[in-house]
Amino acid sequence: MSRCARCPLKLTIGFLIGFVASQALFETWRYSGCRMHKNEKEHDKTCCKTDSEKLVFAGVMTTRKYLQTRADTIYKTWGKDFPGELVFFIGTGEDLNTSLPVVVLTNVTDEAYPPQRKSFEMLRYMAKHHGNDFHWFLRLDDDIYVNTNLLKTFLTSVNSSLHEYMGHPGLGTKKEKGHLGLHGKTPYCLGGPGVILSGPILRQVAPHLSNCLKNPVTPHEDTELGRCVYKVTGLSCTRQNKFVWLFRADTRHTAGEWAVRMNPHQALKTLSFHPVKHPAYQFLLHKMILLKTLEEKHSYKLLLEREASPIITSSSVKAAESTQWTCINASNVYSLEAGHLKDSTLHRGRHLGLVSVRKALEPFLKKKKLRVSQIAYQRVSAPNGLEHVLVTTDRKNNYWTFRTRQNFRHIYFRELKSRKR
Repeated sequence: MSRCARCPLKLTIGFLIGFVASQALFETWRYSGCRMHKNEKEHDKTCCKTDSEKLVFAGVMTTRKYLQTRADTIYKTWGKDFPGELVFFIGTGEDLNTSLPVVVLTNVTDEAYPPQRKSFEMLRYMAKHHGNDFHWFLRLDDDIYVNTNLLKTFLTSVNSSLHEYMGHPGLGTKKEKGHLGLHGKTPYCLGGPGVILSGPILRQVAPHLSNCLKNPVTPHEDTELGRCVYKVTGLSCTRQNKFVWLFRADTRHTAGEWAVRMNPHQALKTLSFHPVKHPAYQFLLHKMILLKTLEEKHSYKLLLEREASPIITSSSVKAAESTQWTCINASNVYSLEAGHLKDSTLHRGRHLGLVSVRKALEPFLKKKKLRVSQIAYQRVSAPNGLEHVLVTTDRKNNYWTFRTRQNFRHIYFRELKSRKR
């Protein structure tokens, strides 16, 4: 066979080898990137997460007794907007049927109290199965409310690559001070309002949790966790006073009515509320925070409209219909079309349109206790008719913007016979 005759054969063999190799490489990349479930139809939930989903993993300690009440309420309120993954941890016991994300800790009985072993086993599980999947880890009780918007803002402002152990700092009650095995006045993070651990510190402490549990000084799991963190890393809970108000605790009213009575503005500045044991107060608190958040967003929207109005309504910027906005005050109209950039409102009847708009808005302005706007913007175009934009304020100097439109009627015309001169 000649050399030229063998060329097509070589090309074919080379192509096949390259194709097979590329497919093998593709399969290796595809399955090394994500683990598969047994049914091989869904990716593992802890794999291939977006950055927002990787922010924080929260473990909530609870029992079968409270799965249908406290845990279910958490999942229906702030749990829906949680910036990461939220899982409920229980101990061994009777079989259960629930749609909640639940992990059963096999080495812990469900009703064990104080829950030292449950807390430590939960942290070990988080480190073993998710230690490299999330930036932050949150240890919670089932009688807590978390402001998820503030949690996300707070955690994204802190460097998660550092060793951080954060929460409500405490030294124990007056009777307990000096008897908790703490190093001097080293505070621990109270477990009720929640404990935040960065990924590096959880991975460092997790291998030592079993040894720390062998020699407890107190029955309190949060105190023992603080002692363990300090023993392994030398870190104590955050000492700043602001964390006392960021992670709020009020053990005098355990049902949660204290949280509902808070000033809504102050509630938005609180990251966690503990305890809120009654589900009704969880829903009421969630409603209050959502309403206050909506109110602030509405105020921010009005502020943006006020800031944007000089740009949007500027007479130097033409609208989509190639018409210009003109500015009107009590006596003058300012426009590029005017000879000296301003004209009297009496000309062309512009004051009549503005008066009719103010008359139409008068009932609403009185109801909302708004001041009558002295400055307005006007535009006339064939598609939209006569348009006005009025900017006014209330007693708190909040800005309100109104836009009105008066469409033109259909145009009728008839031809007139020309007159002879």
